[in-house]
Amino acid sequence: MQETIFAVSALLIGYTYAGYPLLMAWLARRNPQASPPLLNDADCPQVTAVIAVHNEQDRVLGKIADLRAQDYPQERLTILFVSDGSTDGTNSLLMDHPQAALLAYADRQGKAHAINEAMATVTTPVVLLCDVRQQAQAHALRTVVSRLMQPGIGAVSGELAHRDPANPTSAQIGAYWRYEKWIRQSESAVSSVVGATGAFYAIRREAFRPIAPDTLLDDFEIPMQIIRQGLQVKFESNALVFDELQKEMAGERKRKLRTLSGNFQSFTRHPWLFSPGANPIWAQFISHKVLRLVVPYALIACLLSCLLSSSAWMQALGLLQIGFYALAASPRIWPGLSSNRLVSLAHVFTEMNFTALEAGLRFWLAGRVARWDKT
Repeated sequence: MQETIFAVSALLIGYTYAGYPLLMAWLARRNPQASPPLLNDADCPQVTAVIAVHNEQDRVLGKIADLRAQDYPQERLTILFVSDGSTDGTNSLLMDHPQAALLAYADRQGKAHAINEAMATVTTPVVLLCDVRQQAQAHALRTVVSRLMQPGIGAVSGELAHRDPANPTSAQIGAYWRYEKWIRQSESAVSSVVGATGAFYAIRREAFRPIAPDTLLDDFEIPMQIIRQGLQVKFESNALVFDELQKEMAGERKRKLRTLSGNFQSFTRHPWLFSPGANPIWAQFISHKVLRLVVPYALIACLLSCLLSSSAWMQALGLLQIGFYALAASPRIWPGLSSNRLVSLAHVFTEMNFTALEAGLRFWLAGRVARWDKT
């Protein structure tokens, strides 16, 4: 019995982290897709960039400069900030600004509410949803819009690129992100990505559907609603948006907890996601999103089945797993070990799966989800 539990759990873990990505990469090679030619100025559609902000007086002017530096006809680009209950100088900086518009309200409602408010006023055929912190390559907007204008495409996501990591933990988080982007590139070539990069993605305004005001993952729910309409969501690796990596695991853990909580929130609110008949990318959704949340339980099953087995080789595998987790925990006792790549990799892997476990337990046992907030 223990051997069967171990085999099933190990196969699930292996498929989730290796089998599915390799399968998608193989399918993508059979269906290579090159980026389309960039649109000429005359063919560029009107675009509204929507940025939700809360107390961002130190960043909003830089964001305006970043968007105005885009290689895109500036007369066809409108910048709209939605001030979600800001209490600092954000509103005064943006009010009557010659290069941007402001939509503000007094009480903080969250990013999803801000997006809904903005979309109720937008009239341009294309909307760029982006965050205030990141900087984009000069051709990023033209690149995602050029792909978006192809028939059958409803949204296009840019690629979040991290600057050089400052320490081993950042390096391992960065390695995880590169792995994640590799999967998204393959998914995009095959059909659609499961979600978008919230820092920079363009959508067709007509395909937008309002989301619940307390939604945590707008960059998952908005693209999936677009996919449900029969349109595709693509990942554009030639549209880079730059950000800083978290330097400590605590910051990444906070971000990940919010994201994973958002997954549970979306899953319970949208049961159609689990229906092969309603979800056009059902297999990718299950493999990429759902099984990632099952892996922590499979890891526990692997360990317990080995330790409870009477087989010597199973017990040996159990000891190896304990050694791996001890390696992951060692920086808590000896911080200097965090500079070791193997230790850092074990630490990041274990922390991310522990965070997934915590998010699930919080949601199912206490009905709690992490609030949308800056990390």
